[in-house]
Amino acid sequence: MEKTHTRNVERTSNQLPLPLGRSKGMRPEGLFRRGILSRYIVREFLKLFFLWVISFFLIFFVVELFERINVVIVNKAPAYLILEYFLYYTPLFLTQTLPFATLLAALITLGVLARNNEIVAMKAHGVSTYRIMLPLLLLAALITAFIFAGTETIVPYAARKATYIWSVKIKGEEERAFFELNKIWYRGEDVIYNIRLLDPEEDLLKGVTIYYFDEAFNLRQRVDAREARWNGNGWTFYEVNIRNFLPEAEVVRETYDEKDIPIPEKPEDFKKGMQDPKEMTYRELKEYVEKLKSDGYDPTRYVVDLHTKVAFPFLTLIMVLIGSPLALATSQGRGGGIAQGVGLSIVIGFVYWMAFAISVAMGHAGTLPPFIAAWAPNVFFGLIGGFIFESIHQ
Repeated sequence: MEKTHTRNVERTSNQLPLPLGRSKGMRPEGLFRRGILSRYIVREFLKLFFLWVISFFLIFFVVELFERINVVIVNKAPAYLILEYFLYYTPLFLTQTLPFATLLAALITLGVLARNNEIVAMKAHGVSTYRIMLPLLLLAALITAFIFAGTETIVPYAARKATYIWSVKIKGEEERAFFELNKIWYRGEDVIYNIRLLDPEEDLLKGVTIYYFDEAFNLRQRVDAREARWNGNGWTFYEVNIRNFLPEAEVVRETYDEKDIPIPEKPEDFKKGMQDPKEMTYRELKEYVEKLKSDGYDPTRYVVDLHTKVAFPFLTLIMVLIGSPLALATSQGRGGGIAQGVGLSIVIGFVYWMAFAISVAMGHAGTLPPFIAAWAPNVFFGLIGGFIFESIHQ
């Protein structure tokens, strides 16, 4: 009688684990075709993403509160105004921190997958590097679009509101400075200033008009100057045209190439009327630039900010593009995980952010053309990310 022998095949530690979600008899390609892999990566990313967003907001809230607590106590501001200030400041804060939160979430997600050998399992079943990174890149693109939409809708209004609440309602300052019709208006004692352009770094006013009024609010003098420069103690005006309006309806004119005019306001007073480009939409900023050009002023600083409004949201996509291949490359060795993801995120985020800030500053100074100043970091780091990605894909 012939005996039948059976063998028990034990799974050794050298065998690769099955990918998450695979049941007995299910073909791997069917699994990936159904999008289970994408949903799994997206789910893990979103959990970490919202965790980092909440963490950043709590850190921001505590730091801001400690920095401003003295002003709040001195002015005896009610708690609801503090909460209202933070509520309106939150959209601007989010647009500034979402790129870094996205980078952290993406790299830690890949690090955790690598630590659990899930990256190895995916590649063993024929999943390409493109396929693993695709959900993260799509999410980064969506967040990029969200940031741009926010900077064009709610962020400018909320930022202006936050500034008003802090300055007027909490600190109790009188609202003397306004930005209207693409000009800075400042109301002093029996005087109104109209300033076409203010250079905050040089403490320089361009296109200055000063209206002096008497007690009955009748115009008694008008001063026009091409520019005014702060010398540390007062203002020196250039190409000055003064018109004195006498009671007999007579107008007396005076002209000076250069004249020191004593006014009590300092550069800090006029800067309150400046509207930060972050508080303007792309359309508003573009109209302001075009108006400055038509009036013969150099709008270089604002042209840089105009290009930056479009370039900045792409930090999110480029950070993930350069960070994810690095995370996948390091995951091919031993280790990986949270510590590795955080470390890579800090290095990449810091270097990229510094390069972007330096490039924009050089654009403001006129060292680089505005378009190059805004887009050079994105192009440079994007090419590096593409190179690393192609290297590990081969």
